[in-house]
Amino acid sequence: MDKKLRDYIKEIEKASKNPTPELIEYHKTMVQQFQHERLIHLIVTFFFALFMIIFFAMFLFTTINVPNQSGSMLSICLGIVTALFVIVVLFYVRHYYQLENGTQKLEDITKKLYKRD
Repeated sequence: MDKKLRDYIKEIEKASKNPTPELIEYHKTMVQQFQHERLIHLIVTFFFALFMIIFFAMFLFTTINVPNQSGSMLSICLGIVTALFVIVVLFYVRHYYQLENGTQKLEDITKKLYKRD
């Protein structure tokens, strides 16, 4: 998605020098699609962050309250799952950040298309 957004920004910046009504309509549609994509990624990022927090809390609970051998194995497994969630959340946050910045650039281009700098 990042590449698609970057390519579209380059394309529309070139085309915005000579805007036509068709270009403006196409641009509005593309901005709506990128905003929808941004919203979906925000929701997914929140859910992954929520699951990360839940698994971290379970990890802490089993580490503190379950002292026997099976508890340590469970704690290790929960720690691994928590670490995986941390990694996934970091990548989702990075991706969402790029979508957000790209969408902001598209909104600036929209102002330029409508001659409202």
